[in-house]
Amino acid sequence: MQHCELHQAAAKPAVTGFFEPRTGSIQYIVADPGTHRCAIIDPVLDFDEKSGTIRTVEADKLLRFIADNGYEVEWILDTHPHADHCSAAQYLKEKTGAPTAIGEKVTAVQTLWQGIYNLPEPREDGSQGGQTLRRRRGVQGGQHSGKGHTLAGA
Repeated sequence: MQHCELHQAAAKPAVTGFFEPRTGSIQYIVADPGTHRCAIIDPVLDFDEKSGTIRTVEADKLLRFIADNGYEVEWILDTHPHADHCSAAQYLKEKTGAPTAIGEKVTAVQTLWQGIYNLPEPREDGSQGGQTLRRRRGVQGGQHSGKGHTLAGA
């Protein structure tokens, strides 16, 4: 059985949003001011459709902010597969060593996209995105649908 180490969290987490103008996406860093541990949520990988190039400008901004604030990355989370941008989760995992996770309904989107984009068969458990997250009763949080949001939000 896997155990998680629990830490007493600060009364209010520090939440910082980073707007990515090309896609209109907002990336977040949520940190515990008491422990200086943080999570990166919905990081954007810069993809230029016209040239087919990938850059890490947005992800590097997040890493600079984390370093400037003395944070340690505990998690890199994608709330769901995004239709409006590529995820920088794997790049950030390589840079920080932090684990990645995505909403458990990722498999529904993978199955849908497999047929549309002629992709290889997805793993049944969605684990290619790291661990999968399940919604739990009693856990506070919010979710909204909007541009780029898919049916698999966590």
